[in-house]
Amino acid sequence: MAEIVKIAEFFLISLGCGVGLFTSIANSKMTGAGFQKLINSVCLGGLFLGALLHAVQVSPTDVVAFTYYVGCVCFLLLRQLHQDERTGMMDILSSVTGACLFILILVLANYNFGEFSFLFTSAAYLGVITFAMILGHYYLVVPKLTVKPLKISMVVMWILLLVKVIWSSVETANSWAFYEEGTLLGGGYAFNWMMLLMRYIWGYVIIFVMSVFGWKLICMRSTQSATGILYAMTIFVFIGEMISTYLYFKYGMLI
Repeated sequence: MAEIVKIAEFFLISLGCGVGLFTSIANSKMTGAGFQKLINSVCLGGLFLGALLHAVQVSPTDVVAFTYYVGCVCFLLLRQLHQDERTGMMDILSSVTGACLFILILVLANYNFGEFSFLFTSAAYLGVITFAMILGHYYLVVPKLTVKPLKISMVVMWILLLVKVIWSSVETANSWAFYEEGTLLGGGYAFNWMMLLMRYIWGYVIIFVMSVFGWKLICMRSTQSATGILYAMTIFVFIGEMISTYLYFKYGMLI
């Protein structure tokens, strides 16, 4: 049960603060304040649900709960006060939400910097894909919006994907005993291989292939077709990172 709560918390933190990391990619002068209200509503919703889960399952008064509350207030202020012109106050509030992400993931990683780095890249990986998907929908509202923010999002996603594939590959090699025939480690030979293949194929391979097609569509300015691909990528990254965090919280594996 404890692992399920931590996985759910991590997912909601990623949906909140992870997406929030990339809000500045889209210039509010081009999108208008409406997009910032939309994206910060998503961030606020994810973090609020995470705070609620933590309060019910763990504690409503510990440091983690307080961090959740601060993040929620910041996202609420960003949603309500953000104008077409981004101000210094918005930058400060965004920095605070970034600090909240740092603290929340550090606690989930038991203050281990290596494990923190892995979980942080996972949150950013999920966050940037989700951000790009939401941004893609906004081209219906502002058809003349440049595709540059989508391109930047895709490049950031590729960088994070490369980092995670390398990290996962090294960890797989280091924990190869889990995948030897007849092993009793983890969930057993068949289960371990099933989880590993799902993690790589759904979380990496399919997302990369889709991103190549998505990039071509973005370059053609076929933004709605690209958004459809980004929507599918979001579903796969949710599944892939849930499998990854399950392996981490259950067996301590950074895959």
